[in-house]
Amino acid sequence: MEFESTRRRFMELAGASATVSLAGCNALQGGDSDGTNTGTGPQSQSADADSATVTVVVEPDQTQLRERQQEIQSELQAGNLTQSEAQAEYRTAQGNLGEDAISSFEERATADFGLTVDDSVPEASALLVTGPPAGLIGTLSIESVTGILSQATFEQIRSQVRTETPGATE
Repeated sequence: MEFESTRRRFMELAGASATVSLAGCNALQGGDSDGTNTGTGPQSQSADADSATVTVVVEPDQTQLRERQQEIQSELQAGNLTQSEAQAEYRTAQGNLGEDAISSFEERATADFGLTVDDSVPEASALLVTGPPAGLIGTLSIESVTGILSQATFEQIRSQVRTETPGATE
């Protein structure tokens, strides 16, 4: 059985973007390669130089998702579900596990790293997060985090999800 993989394709693209974003993190500090502040970085222009806002992408627990997929496949093979029902079941499981990953991330990000979750796009498991740069980078230690992207990426993700979701409104 083949499930829709738009989220998988998005995660592949997001992973590549995360690499590029992380490579530019030093630019946020406005410093030279020796770490001294030159006052030329984007954050040096901000009154709140101690925080930044980025997009964080998380993924659902892959073990639980595979287990649920196997259960759905068994039901499909047994004739208890049609192909479209199986796909709907899988999307629901993916959504529920994605919501769990978002909730878990929010709890850890707030408690362990002093971050604030400003907004989220649950369909893409993307969050807009604000906090100290060290805390933002620290979120990479959370197993479900697949990448840190620019703040502008959040609106692109939101637009993409609205375009792909029939009947989506603000």
